[in-house]
Amino acid sequence: MILFLSSLYRKWLYNMKLRHKIMLTYLVLIVCPLVIFQLAASEKISGMMTSHITYSAEQGFDQTYSFLTYRFKRVADTTDVMATNPLMMDILTDTSRLNDISRQLKDYNDLKQLLKSLQDGVDIARMFLYVQGAYIFSNESENFLPMDTSRIPPCFTRLKKEDVKYVWCSPAEIDESKQDRGKFLYVARSIRNPNNYLETIGQLRVNVNADTIRTILEKANVVKHSVTFLKSQDNQIILSSDPGQMPPLEVNFPEPSPHQDLISFKSGGSYYLLRPIPSSQWSMVTVIPLDEIVNQSRQLRNELLFLLAIIATAAYVLAYVLAFSVTRRISQLTRRLKDIQDGSLSPLAQAQGKDEIGELIRTYNFMIEQISRMNKEQYKLGQEVKSAELKALQSQINPHFLYNTLDLINWMAVEGMNGEIKKVVRALARFYKVSLSNGRDIITIREELSHAAFYVQIQNIRFENKIKYEVEVEEEIMDFLIPKITFQPIVENAILHGILGRPERTGTISIFGRRTETGLRFTIQDDGIGMTEAQLQQLTHEGDKKRGPGRNDSGYGTINVAQRLHNYFGDEYGLTYHSAEGEGTTVAIRIPAVDREEP
Repeated sequence: MILFLSSLYRKWLYNMKLRHKIMLTYLVLIVCPLVIFQLAASEKISGMMTSHITYSAEQGFDQTYSFLTYRFKRVADTTDVMATNPLMMDILTDTSRLNDISRQLKDYNDLKQLLKSLQDGVDIARMFLYVQGAYIFSNESENFLPMDTSRIPPCFTRLKKEDVKYVWCSPAEIDESKQDRGKFLYVARSIRNPNNYLETIGQLRVNVNADTIRTILEKANVVKHSVTFLKSQDNQIILSSDPGQMPPLEVNFPEPSPHQDLISFKSGGSYYLLRPIPSSQWSMVTVIPLDEIVNQSRQLRNELLFLLAIIATAAYVLAYVLAFSVTRRISQLTRRLKDIQDGSLSPLAQAQGKDEIGELIRTYNFMIEQISRMNKEQYKLGQEVKSAELKALQSQINPHFLYNTLDLINWMAVEGMNGEIKKVVRALARFYKVSLSNGRDIITIREELSHAAFYVQIQNIRFENKIKYEVEVEEEIMDFLIPKITFQPIVENAILHGILGRPERTGTISIFGRRTETGLRFTIQDDGIGMTEAQLQQLTHEGDKKRGPGRNDSGYGTINVAQRLHNYFGDEYGLTYHSAEGEGTTVAIRIPAVDREEP
């Protein structure tokens, strides 16, 4: 499996374009490490930011808590001042004053002045003194209220029950008017008889501005969407920094220990900070949504990723330009090397640069120059060899025909046919005049047809005019060129091995010629004895290597013609054979249409 995967990887890598390899290298060695580093750094930064945010929140919480407890203590100290004031002690403990109305009026003015002096309008909005109903000013309602159990709010009931110096009360524990509802927090305190501490001679209520406390709580919200509030022991919200954003209190708040000031914990996707407020049953709580902490770290991570993307994109563009500048020249060299397979030998422009690619281009140009020179030399040598081969082939044909003709003349001399010898010699002279053609290898169609006609004339002299010769060639192609001695060897085969094989030794040879879309096409037909399928296959496929069986020299001339046509025009031109035993043979000749050469 490992070997298979390794082989598959090598195959994929070796088939990849060089430009893609360079870009892949850039991706693997630069971008991937950057991304991994960015992800690791993001996690680290996220943790650091979370720690920083929570630390800042705790610091803000502590500062707010310190300021809040200071304000709470200041209010408590104010109640101490009021509860221990000698004037008030004298008035509330001297029951003889209850029978003196003028004395009560004076006491009312003195107490009212005292109460108003402690109303600073910042922390303490108003102070109420609860007195016995016997005082004529007990129903004054601005600063005095009767100390009647039926009218004392639940706040004082808790004060009595808990038997403490003072208690902080929520708006729900005070019977407020509608116009004052929610505006204040309250401190309730009992005023004891200094002579009998168990006796309550009055009660004090301080209205603390809720907005002042709310402003203090807001300073603890250092994280967006966080909220700070005061809660009671039964998890009721007393006052929140943002009344419109009240967090759910379905949280199990841990009980503070004596040695633990600040309690921090996570619950329900939020981070909680809690600290009890001394001398009260309240606690200060800050709730920070963890999403805000994550969002800030995520925002920083996104900004870093965006910066990384810009750097990676710029680096990618530079890497692409560099890869393109490197591979462009290699691509040009590769295309030219592919062109060599198609036979194109075009050099590249002079290489710019002295790097390895420049050296390759210079070597390629040198190679192309050498190959072009060698091709020219080889072509020249090939032309010379081709010319020599053609002349050798033609020299093979002429002696072959001359031998047959001289044999004919010898036979005629033996028979005493002196008059016929004269005709044969004259026809033979005209035949060889065309064969020589002033040393030309290419002659016109007209001349080639005349050459074949002289040959048929000589053979008719020999065989008593038993051979009929017909020519149907388009006049427009008569001046096109053809290698000389093309028709005659085929006509010779048609006579000697076709027509003369018939019992009556007579027959017709027809030559047809026309122009086609691909060149010129000639057919030479005879009505001789034809060939068997085996003889036809032997002549078609193996005639250029050895003579066909049972035919003596029947294939020698046509093989010679086929070779010369291949040498002149290429393998797509030449001879094709069609024959049936007892019906005759047809030889088709295909050559390109070449106009007569200018003298």
